[in-house]
Amino acid sequence: MIENTILCVKWGDKYGREYVEKLKQQCEDNCSVPFNFYCLTDKKEKDYDILLPSAWDEYEGLHSRFRNKQAPSNMWAYRKLYMFQLDYYTSTGGWDEAERDFKTIQGNNFLYLDLDVIIHQDLTYFFTLDMKQSWTAETKVTAVHGKPWIVRGWWNDMNLCRKNYAAMGSTPINSSVIRWNRGQLTEIYKHIAKNLDVLFFTYPTIDNYLNHFWYNMWYEDSGRTDESFFNVFPKGDIYSYYTGNIFPSDMEQKKLRSDHKICLFNNSADTNDVEELKSLW
Repeated sequence: MIENTILCVKWGDKYGREYVEKLKQQCEDNCSVPFNFYCLTDKKEKDYDILLPSAWDEYEGLHSRFRNKQAPSNMWAYRKLYMFQLDYYTSTGGWDEAERDFKTIQGNNFLYLDLDVIIHQDLTYFFTLDMKQSWTAETKVTAVHGKPWIVRGWWNDMNLCRKNYAAMGSTPINSSVIRWNRGQLTEIYKHIAKNLDVLFFTYPTIDNYLNHFWYNMWYEDSGRTDESFFNVFPKGDIYSYYTGNIFPSDMEQKKLRSDHKICLFNNSADTNDVEELKSLW
């Protein structure tokens, strides 16, 4: 069995099927170890597609409705979180066919990629990261499952992140790229499944949620980042096309940096990032 697996998620119509195909091609061109590829989607078209569950759809819009905001959703991109439970299913409805599909996902070493990325370098790097360092909520010491990795937006001004913490703005954690081994993210999925009403009401995006519960940015100043649930990819690995690379020294926008591994097109402005990314393929 091939142990390495790359996942992406596609729902709705913002991104066409060509984005999935392009990501798959990029992975094939830029990964020197064998890997499985799956797309979690609400509309199955290819043999590598996995049906997304609908178990949490009834909570969509809860944050916006009660706070009178025009946000497109709440817990934005929450469908990504379904992949955290590859070994754990709730009794909530909306899982029947999806559960059967999820059980066909092979591999134990997972790398999630957003559809709107450009891959510059060999993805083998991510599959060779040290996954042994670990954290547990009770003891904060090494545990069996090890510790996953996530994007730390080094382009963020941390003073703004701290200032906006309660307002849930400027989060330093970004879920565009996540690396974990099977079982490492089950605790997050369980926490969400047990607190759906509160979390969908409270958090406009999943990055806000992950930043509040699973990463303590104040530990960075005290050198205690090992006490956070996530490891973060170091500077020089991943950057933002629309925001920059490292604050404040390297913040040129709309600049491709081929000496980095992945470029993110995370963008909350009015720019038509869908078409702009296409122009750079």
